[in-house]
Amino acid sequence: MALETGVAVEVNGLPDRLDLRDEHVRRAIEAGVPIVCSTDAHSIGGLGNMQLSVATARRGWATAAHVLNTRPLEEIV
Repeated sequence: MALETGVAVEVNGLPDRLDLRDEHVRRAIEAGVPIVCSTDAHSIGGLGNMQLSVATARRGWATAAHVLNTRPLEEIV
């Protein structure tokens, strides 16, 4: 569905929200669906959650080319 509607899937790094697992990342990549790594931060302290998001994406074989928020703004608008 994400591919058909042109949306990316989120790899959320908040420990309580690690709902997209590495195998889901791998399936999204294989299907051509882009991903976004996020922290779900509501404060500066929450930005450290990016490590969990990136680690999950990497375990799913994601590279920077698969992650939308590694690209220049002009490429994603």
